Amino acid sequence: MPTRRRLIAFTSGAISTSLAGCVTNSNSPASCTDDGNSGDSTDDGNGEGATSGSDEHDHESGHELGHPETQIDVRMESDGDCNHFVPHVVHIEEGGTVRWVLESGAHDTVSYHPNNADLLPSATERRMPEEARPWRSELYRTRGETFERTFEEAGIYDYTCTVVEHGHGPDRGQGPYGHHQTHEATGMVGRVIVGKPELDSDAQPALQSPADGLPDAAKRELEGFNKRTRAALEHPDEH
Repeated sequence: MPTRRRLIAFTSGAISTSLAGCVTNSNSPASCTDDGNSGDSTDDGNGEGATSGSDEHDHESGHELGHPETQIDVRMESDGDCNHFVPHVVHIEEGGTVRWVLESGAHDTVSYHPNNADLLPSATERRMPEEARPWRSELYRTRGETFERTFEEAGIYDYTCTVVEHGHGPDRGQGPYGHHQTHEATGMVGRVIVGKPELDSDAQPALQSPADGLPDAAKRELEGFNKRTRAALEHPDEH
């Protein structure tokens, strides 16, 4: 018969598993978020939602929304079935540069724009200023590989990772991979805020509610980004 100590240990382990930030089962796609409900997360001043501590992935950074910088590095990381851009949201000056650096796994960075629909059907939703040019990096597999983009026009730019992991290694887009899913479906999306954009969803499509065609995990993240963006830019002196 199990001892009381063993029963307590087993129960604790089961609870920890149920609260993990990365959830995968045969009926639903993996969802990798800070607290399992990032759309309701609160701003902690650095562009990352306050977490419950259930996700051991390190999302900490010294970057504060509302205080744009001239250059920012964004790490592209994998942690088991979870994939992340870190920080999720960054704020740079007009003419500033974002450099994406591969830390682990295999990733790319692709803006939500109709020009990128061949890589990802959901990218047909433009979530960046109308006149701004889209971007798409190569697929990176080697730690330390980088992609840079300079943002000249003030605005809000959303992007994702189109990589899918399958039996033959990483690839891009939604090919014939059966049940395998893109990193976007696990919530690997990011945002770049440039300058001091007008917080008008007509001028900034990224502030609109995500389209129904996007994966649920990505939609939750983007909704959370909208809350953090408005909070930081409407009250910059509080951050």
